[in-house]
Amino acid sequence: MSFKNYIISATWLLPFRIILAAVYGLITSLRNLFFDSGVFKIHKVKTTVISVGNISVGGSGKTILVQALVEYFLQQKKQPSILSRGYGRSSSGLVVVSDKNELLGTPANSGDEPFLMAQNFPGVPVVVSEDRFKGAQFIEDSFSPDVIILDDGFQHRRLHRDMDILLIDFPENAKTHLLPWGRLRENHKNIGRADHLIFSKKGLRPDSNSNLIITLENEVIDSTQKHIALSLLKGEYGLFAGLGNPAHFFDMIQKTHLPPSVTIAFDDHVIYGKDEYAGIEGKGCDYWITTQKDFVKLSPTFCQKNKVYYIRVNAALPTVLLHDLKHYFN
Repeated sequence: MSFKNYIISATWLLPFRIILAAVYGLITSLRNLFFDSGVFKIHKVKTTVISVGNISVGGSGKTILVQALVEYFLQQKKQPSILSRGYGRSSSGLVVVSDKNELLGTPANSGDEPFLMAQNFPGVPVVVSEDRFKGAQFIEDSFSPDVIILDDGFQHRRLHRDMDILLIDFPENAKTHLLPWGRLRENHKNIGRADHLIFSKKGLRPDSNSNLIITLENEVIDSTQKHIALSLLKGEYGLFAGLGNPAHFFDMIQKTHLPPSVTIAFDDHVIYGKDEYAGIEGKGCDYWITTQKDFVKLSPTFCQKNKVYYIRVNAALPTVLLHDLKHYFN
């Protein structure tokens, strides 16, 4: 168990976490009040901005939904672009991960998720910047896109967005508390600020046309970009991933493939180094399957030596969201 998860789960810290959650809630409420009342200015760019975010920590499927939006706009012959903070990157300031011509960044200076998206969509500009307004201005001036997709933008209110999409990945009846008592980034009542609620993972609603259904491809990919049918892989294998919610990924694999011999859950946005490599190699598996987000940070030599593959995930845009996008852009 990581130190962060230990702190969250330690029962003896509960009174302190409740007090800190109350303080945190007051700060976030005041911040939202200042934006709502105009004390803090919200800046607007000329280009349409669509934000994808969540209200809880952990992997809710934001990157998957951002990629589904990119695919939709490309199919509509529109020019999308992606703007992200670039969480976990070694750099600071504005970094162009990819322009309309080539991949310019690395997983280290871009962040694993922006680099992954840039790799998957050649020709789609991807930019990371802590200052989302300056990042949006740069994208607008440099690339003239039809739409800017703001990754993980729900709490970043300084940049005006034309559509706010919020992912909910917890059950409707779940007991939700603010950080660090629970896993909410802000008060549950602020869900009403979103234009669209999209339900994913454990938050899926019965028969809802706002559900984000995530599926796995039926093949894996190696370090040479060779595609291999999942059914052809034989022997004892292991799963590893550094995600906000690795259990969901592990469960998906086990439903479509043989049960793994080993599962290793690293911290989200983990930097793979000597200890992580040793932990994987020491398990003696015939092959490994991981996510693309993890794979882009691994050494090709390590992947070849240990037969590490990655598997892609897909998602179709929920019906309600698809309907509004068609109405908005037509």
